[in-house]
Amino acid sequence: MIILAQYFNMNTITTKYNKRKSTHWGFRGHIEAVIYDMDGVIIDSEPFWREAIILTFKTVGLDFTEDMCRTTMGMRLIEVIEYWHEKLGWEGKSIAQVEEELLNTVSELILQKANSTDGVYQSLDYFKNKGLKIALASSSANSLIKTVLDKLELNDYFDVVNSAENLPYGKPHPMIFINTANDLGVKPINCLVIEDSFNGLLAAKAALMKTIVVPEKENQNNPHFNIADYNLTSLTQIIDLKI
Repeated sequence: MIILAQYFNMNTITTKYNKRKSTHWGFRGHIEAVIYDMDGVIIDSEPFWREAIILTFKTVGLDFTEDMCRTTMGMRLIEVIEYWHEKLGWEGKSIAQVEEELLNTVSELILQKANSTDGVYQSLDYFKNKGLKIALASSSANSLIKTVLDKLELNDYFDVVNSAENLPYGKPHPMIFINTANDLGVKPINCLVIEDSFNGLLAAKAALMKTIVVPEKENQNNPHFNIADYNLTSLTQIIDLKI
């Protein structure tokens, strides 16, 4: 993307949280809104996405590993299905059938087993007390977003809740974040995005937003995440940033 390419040509500092100083282009004092991703950020759902993918694709004769599941992390459900159908193919079930089964399976697993991530309520209270607008922008289906927000009792925290489910493009395209900024009435450059996936991080950077990434433990040392403004191990560290 042109916007993303322009960003990477900028002379910005993108080192890890534990090495950063307080100087960064416009980070402090210019944040008007915070946009949370959902899966892996407010709820520890990524392991259950992988479990659901493995179970669902097994019904069409495909054996998936967890690393294969991570390949499509951050993408919309339909994009995950289409990606693997093009790459591996299968017979016996349509793309729509597999999509429905996967959504039902992951929804049930999340409802039964998933918990909020460490520090999610603490971070939301922190931003709300500072008077910042708060939004949720997820690649997940609207039905799953509702399930998660109801389960965690988080509905009252968010001024805007958006899904990329019905958008022309999902992450890493920045459309979901740009639309969310417009709904909040805030310029993209005055938004801070909290993500856990590389696709989501790319989308936020392409939208020219500030970024915090909280990767899974297996990805915490992945150099791809160095493009984030801050790389944290937990949302509990957000207060220490004094945003």
